[in-house]
Amino acid sequence: MKYTIKYADGIQYISPDVREKDPGWASEAEGKKVGIEEISIKLPNDMTLILKGYEKYNFFVEVAQSLNKKSSAEIQAFFFCGASQGFVCIWKIDYKTKQIIKDIKPEGQEYGGGPTRGWRMGLIGEKAESGLCPTQ
Repeated sequence: MKYTIKYADGIQYISPDVREKDPGWASEAEGKKVGIEEISIKLPNDMTLILKGYEKYNFFVEVAQSLNKKSSAEIQAFFFCGASQGFVCIWKIDYKTKQIIKDIKPEGQEYGGGPTRGWRMGLIGEKAESGLCPTQ
C-alpha cells in the first residue's frame, strides 16, 4: 500500500509501502512552498481512497507495542485526514479487521478526542471531498 501526493505545482510523491517502511510523511514536504491538491492510496481490496481539496492533510499510523520486549510494534490502523472549515474528515483503514471507517470530527479532536501533529498544507477555497472508488 503506497500513497500518492499530488502537489499544486504538478510534482508527485509516491511513498514506500506503508505496511513495511516509514513512508516519509514527516520529511517529504520539507521545503515545499505549494499545497497538496490530492492524496490517494490504493488499497488491497481493489479500491482507491482519495482525499482532495482540503486546506490541510495528515497521515499517521496507529501501532500497539507488545509487552514482550523481544517483539516489535504491530500496526493496528492507518489514518488519512483532511481538514477544512474547522472540521476533519478522518478515514481509518483498520489493518486487523480490514474495515474502512469514515468519521467527521471538529478540528483538534481527530484522534481519541485530541489533536494530531504533522499536518501538511493543502489549498484554500477548494471544494473538499473524499471517497472510495474502484482502482483503475
